Amino acid sequence: MTRRATAQDVADLAGVSRSAVSLVLNGRADGNISRAKQEAVREAAEQLRYTPNAVALSLRSKRTGTIGVLTWPDRRHMPLALLGAVYTAASRAGYLLMMVDAVQRPTQVDALVDRRVDGFVVVAPELTAYPAPEAVTAVPTVLVNCFDDALAASSLVPDEVGAGLSAAHLLLDAGHRVLGVLAGREGLASERRVQGVTRATADAGLAPPVVVEAGHSVEDGYDGARRLLSSDLPPTALVCTHERLALGALLAAADLGLRVPDDLSLVSLDDGEDLASQLVPAVTRVERPDEVIATHALDLLVEQLRLGHPDVRRLTFVCPVHAGESVGPPRLRAMPTG
Repeated sequence: MTRRATAQDVADLAGVSRSAVSLVLNGRADGNISRAKQEAVREAAEQLRYTPNAVALSLRSKRTGTIGVLTWPDRRHMPLALLGAVYTAASRAGYLLMMVDAVQRPTQVDALVDRRVDGFVVVAPELTAYPAPEAVTAVPTVLVNCFDDALAASSLVPDEVGAGLSAAHLLLDAGHRVLGVLAGREGLASERRVQGVTRATADAGLAPPVVVEAGHSVEDGYDGARRLLSSDLPPTALVCTHERLALGALLAAADLGLRVPDDLSLVSLDDGEDLASQLVPAVTRVERPDEVIATHALDLLVEQLRLGHPDVRRLTFVCPVHAGESVGPPRLRAMPTG
């Protein structure tokens, strides 16, 4: 096994003292070490692939370089997209993550506290209120896709109402006047998305959208879309609160002989599974900005760690529109305003 390089190895290669290596690699060399020697130390460290000893660093700084991640599965799975984005952002910041299922294994939360993690990130699979435990908020903590009504910790959430507004405006701007919504039966995100669509139609002086609570599966989307599209006054456009419903709606439209977007327009409020963009035609979607939220969450947590005290904030992030090929002007008939 190859021996791991030490600080003394770096010092010997760079021709400096070991203390000089420590000053350079800890960012305290300016005014103490010449620029040429600083560069020599960095080049030597890179050549030897030297990394500081994490245990020694933690003893000096009284930090462990670890962040506890609290999450849990929803009715389908863990929030993989958000967790992946948090992991990437934490790695860039030089932190190791320790993840536990805070619902199925709550005692492991105490285990993370006992291991003196520097802070916590709570990652919810669905938008929800999360009363952060006192033991967790005793250290810097940020909540992702959830919020604490007591403002015990900072929260970063997507603007789900705004996502619904954006989806509806895409269809209204294309000329549609009767909209349908396929919505999940449960969940705050779905509820807020429907609120956004309803607000957009009201602002336009139109009748509210016909909302079908369709569940969460592709089959639910298929059944709900058939009900809407087979009604006496079928909508010319559908908003689906997540992409499995959008896939079901596409299948239902095909079975009814409707072409997207010629006969029916469709917008998906994306659910992070990379389905909508792979469909034919590619479905226009309004996506939760997972990477942006995760990066800001880690930046905020690192800032709190640096300051040594929590700076509680509530941040809401715009959900961007990704244009597909599923929106066009209505062709069935002119629809009356409400």
